[in-house]
Amino acid sequence: MKALIELLAVWWRLPDQFNTFLRYLEDRGLVVACRLLVGGTAFGMGVILIVMRWSEVGPQGTFWRSVNLAISSACLVAGVIWWLRPLTRLWSYTFVFGSDIAIALSAACDIDPLARLLCCVVFASIGGYIAFFHNPKLQLGHLVFATLVTLAAGWSLLFGDNTDWGLGIAKIGVTLATIYVIPVVSQIMLAMFSSDATTSELDPLTGLLNRRGLSRRATAIVGDEINELNALLVVVIDLDRFKKINDLHGHDIGDSTIIRTALRIQLWTSKSALIARVGGDEFVVLERAPFGSVAKLSTRISAAMNGDNDVPETSASIGIAIRTVPQTSEEAVDDMVAALFRVADSAMYQAKREGGNQVRASIV
Repeated sequence: MKALIELLAVWWRLPDQFNTFLRYLEDRGLVVACRLLVGGTAFGMGVILIVMRWSEVGPQGTFWRSVNLAISSACLVAGVIWWLRPLTRLWSYTFVFGSDIAIALSAACDIDPLARLLCCVVFASIGGYIAFFHNPKLQLGHLVFATLVTLAAGWSLLFGDNTDWGLGIAKIGVTLATIYVIPVVSQIMLAMFSSDATTSELDPLTGLLNRRGLSRRATAIVGDEINELNALLVVVIDLDRFKKINDLHGHDIGDSTIIRTALRIQLWTSKSALIARVGGDEFVVLERAPFGSVAKLSTRISAAMNGDNDVPETSASIGIAIRTVPQTSEEAVDDMVAALFRVADSAMYQAKREGGNQVRASIV
């Protein structure tokens, strides 16, 4: 029992998984497949709801048929949005809330309690989606809402004109078990299975790669030929006077500053770049860019890293190592990246010695 309580406590403390899981999909080229799958499911539900209009236990009367038509249309539109628009956190939350409401209204449209309960089973798929993309708090709210709708859907089996307690308890119980077991077990198992991977490859505070994760994935970005039109850059970023921020404002503000810095780094990097947090306030980026664009990139980095209204005020010292010479057959990727890191690190310390809040670049 103690182990179960500890596992539930770990599950409850899980942060929102949207950025982490989306990055996981992007790293493996699965974003389009995910959008096609979820969009296809939403579109398919819209088609099913249209078919229910011709069922004897489907929507009856002008009002409920109008509700059915509105929901089925919304499902079809949601499917198209999934196919055509990029996945964002706002759309993901909108999809979850909209889906819960659509399922509840779809269940209300059916006149047979068993048909209503069957409709409620679809709550399980939304719970599974939340398990991958979001957090336990949203999951709990979803489950409470799904429970209330399921009880209302099967109410007539327990207290209606044709009460059948045995059937009602059995069907409501099976429906609730499906709604609860699939998402909760999925989210707990994901927490367990991803724990080692998160510890070994990802920084738990920012969701970026850690030093080991950067090393393991470096081959992917170094694989293309290196030349002046496609130079390899190693960028080292170190916050200026970060210890003072921790000492004066506390570690919570320090953590917020680290997270803010991680988000800002993503503003100027390409989607293919590797971004890692390799120390308390030190970040490393592996990026590919034309040699002629490095000066402009340095300006973009400076503009992106500093905010006029930051509280507490922060700045960063940045070193860039640039390689335009192709990799030789004798060079190992790790050795080449390590050499570039040393050059970039030296450039960063030069910027720091000169007062910080500067970018220094060196060509290898």
